[in-house]
Amino acid sequence: MPSGRREDALSEVIGFILILALIAVLASLYLTYVVPAQGREAEIRHMAEINDQFLGYKTSVDSLWINDQKNVPISRTFTLGTLTGLTQGAFVVPLFQPYPSSGTMVVNGRGETITISADALVQGFPGSATPNLTTIRYEPDHIYVQIMTTNVSREGGLNLSPSSGNWLIWLNITKTYSSQTILIGTIPTFPDPGSGSLKNYIDNSLNNPGGWVSQLQSVFSSTTNSSFFISMTLIKNGNVVFAELPIVKNVQNNAWYTIDILDPGYGLENQLLFPFSLNVSNSTSNWIQYRYPIQVGYLPYSINQSHPLGSLEFQSSNNYWIQQNYYYQQGGVFLQQPDGMVTKVVPLISITNQSGIPYVKIVDVSISGSGNVGGTSPVQVVTKLDSVNRNVIDGSTLAQGIPNARNVTLTVNAQDTATAQMWNSTFAAIRNGAGAGIQNWISSTQTGNQATLSVKNPIPGSDYDIILDYTRVNLTVELQPVAI
Repeated sequence: MPSGRREDALSEVIGFILILALIAVLASLYLTYVVPAQGREAEIRHMAEINDQFLGYKTSVDSLWINDQKNVPISRTFTLGTLTGLTQGAFVVPLFQPYPSSGTMVVNGRGETITISADALVQGFPGSATPNLTTIRYEPDHIYVQIMTTNVSREGGLNLSPSSGNWLIWLNITKTYSSQTILIGTIPTFPDPGSGSLKNYIDNSLNNPGGWVSQLQSVFSSTTNSSFFISMTLIKNGNVVFAELPIVKNVQNNAWYTIDILDPGYGLENQLLFPFSLNVSNSTSNWIQYRYPIQVGYLPYSINQSHPLGSLEFQSSNNYWIQQNYYYQQGGVFLQQPDGMVTKVVPLISITNQSGIPYVKIVDVSISGSGNVGGTSPVQVVTKLDSVNRNVIDGSTLAQGIPNARNVTLTVNAQDTATAQMWNSTFAAIRNGAGAGIQNWISSTQTGNQATLSVKNPIPGSDYDIILDYTRVNLTVELQPVAI
């Protein structure tokens, strides 16, 4: 029969084994539930940090092109992996710590392209298209008026006044005379003022219709000593700035003369209040004719411009949380997840209602550069503004201040269907924010990998009735790893 001492030793061994089993169970539960929860929390916080970093990056880039700060690099640091402090478990043993996640920053790793097409009105001479100048919305480069006379010997002209603003312009046909010396003889010496010789000289010489007076009359009646001008008189706030300033010389009958009232030499641009319409009226009889608006300076142009969108993208490598890829493109911020894509910040495309006219504003952000940096350490993104071109598209300058397009179409060729669906949803949001008055002008469609936003008059006509405002922003982006 075994002794009691041997049974006590066995129970101690069994108790120790049970304690080890309990520790193993607790460690297993910690590794199964606590460590993944800590890792998931760390990665969620990291993704929120990446979101904030992209929003801050977008704000910094916007400040560059808005202030036209060319060749002034800005840098922003992105954290590729989960923060060290958030990956520490309750124990110092590495086994009980969440495994840190990593990420990759990529420049131009996406394949989207954008195509901008429009039936537009551009600046150019001699001109073959008549702009819609019913209302001038913001300052144009030129405001042209044409004037013609059928009888240069008769004076007259035009009155130009705005519907908003305190200024007035007169364009008149005027005659100027060339200088000519008239000899009236030598004044004699009068010996005695009391003899009446001075009176006789005045009566018989100076007051002689057949003498110098007739010479002077012949000068003013001779066309060989005169020429005809178009002169301008400008009145601002009731004060005459200049009067009868000659601006076109040697005016001929039946010839059209083009006047740009926004010529910088006239100093009128500071007096413009928008919106306004220009009232032009003939101040005389029918020998003065005018044209407004005119075809001079404007050409119809079919725009069709395509280029890669470019992108700055963060690709996550999470271990405990879903994969979330953020990227900056076309001035917007987007998020890609396994279950779909979402627009975090709308790209720089907007459509607003300006008194019944769609105002389409496009800031076309193009990113050049390449490269990728992966790991858990931070990476520094250095961005430089190369150029900003306003209202120059496809090599032509858009007419400014007035409706300058019959239709505008934006087409995004995406790298996959999910991206195209996201762009179509973004275009639909732009349409919904345009206002009820012009929503029927706007449509958005998606077919396969292609999303399209179109703006055109639902009642087709020959007028240019859309304002297109286009800005091209060219950026260069570089990646620089930061060691920690």
